[in-house]
Amino acid sequence: MAAEAQGIGLAVDDAEGPARRAGLRPGDRIVAVDGRRPHDVLDVETAAAAGGFSLRVLRGGRLLDLTVEGDDAEWHGITLAHTLGVRPRTCRNACRFCFVDQLPPGLRETLYVKDDDYRLSFLQGTFITLTNLTPADVGRIIAMRLSPLYVSLHAWDGAARVALMGAAARSSVRALRRLAAAGIELHVQVVVCPGWNDGAVLDETVERLADLEGVEDVGLVPVSLAEEGELRRVGANDAAGVVEAVEAWQRAFSATLGRSFVHASDEFYLLCGRLPPASDAPLQYENGIGMSALLLREAEALAAMPPRRPGPPPVRLLGGTLARPVLEAACATLGRAGLTCRPFVVANRLFGPHVTVAGLLGGREIIAALAADPLDEREWLVVARDVAPAGLERTLDDVPVGELEAVCAGRLVLADGLAEAFAGLAR
Repeated sequence: MAAEAQGIGLAVDDAEGPARRAGLRPGDRIVAVDGRRPHDVLDVETAAAAGGFSLRVLRGGRLLDLTVEGDDAEWHGITLAHTLGVRPRTCRNACRFCFVDQLPPGLRETLYVKDDDYRLSFLQGTFITLTNLTPADVGRIIAMRLSPLYVSLHAWDGAARVALMGAAARSSVRALRRLAAAGIELHVQVVVCPGWNDGAVLDETVERLADLEGVEDVGLVPVSLAEEGELRRVGANDAAGVVEAVEAWQRAFSATLGRSFVHASDEFYLLCGRLPPASDAPLQYENGIGMSALLLREAEALAAMPPRRPGPPPVRLLGGTLARPVLEAACATLGRAGLTCRPFVVANRLFGPHVTVAGLLGGREIIAALAADPLDEREWLVVARDVAPAGLERTLDDVPVGELEAVCAGRLVLADGLAEAFAGLAR
């Protein structure tokens, strides 16, 4: 019992499939994997990748030895507390634009955790800053081949980077170079802050990153600010300048690297009145790169399909204010195929009107918008799944999906894209 109270081993949240058949139970603590003390979930995943593996677990003060028999066709079934089995590492920076620091009260509790953990970057694709890595951490990443990783750099220039992120960011380029030299695939994010890391600073950042063989691509996203002060938001002229620079870089890099390499998020194009293009960097998708083009391609694919009888019911596509031109284009494409579709654009009250992406809409403002502009009879509301992620089934402001469904009289579809949404409507 004393060992459990001290938090020894990896805490098990759930056990399914092979792990459950082996006798593992929620509440157990894994103290050895194949005879070695585990640091985190990566040790479990490494053992599981080789097939069957042994566990020593602590349960109620007793040590038990279990054998998990698995194969490539079945997940091992172990879910650890905090995903990692230990608490994730948190950010040690002082970023002037930190989105977490700007969050209003009353959201899901986990949103206030400033995770900055290389293990979550590898497992879930979250962006990390490399500023809390020890030399041993970098060595472990290389030894375990934790690739790809997703890195927020913001500026190659050390003075510009420290000015934006704080003193802890001084070492991040050194770690980035070591990882790239070791062949770790890196996907880099730059939050563009006008007057701080754009212009010549951004030129240097892109050019130096392109010189690192391990860097696969760079995604540029506009800074999001609840209030303007030392930093200001990206305006239409700023966006046009970024898009112009990106297009010039893409022409050059396509010739030298065989890929576009650097990408502006869809927001930049929409801010300067252009429909965003397709992307050849699929792992930058969560940065809002290529999302609009994918939606329009899905609309075209659906419109090209033979008509079904009976056809799907009329739908409205939920989106933020900046996405209106994309939603209108998608609805027009579907309309030409005889599908009834119209946009449902909702202004963000939770974070402010400057936040324009659908994934950051709260349930309360969607409900308020539906009260002001209800669905027509038989009309269904199509909502991107990231508004209420699977497994959580709650919006950012903790509204359960069931409450949204009730307001829609049950006519609500949550989906990862139009194809999935219309497939759901057909059932």
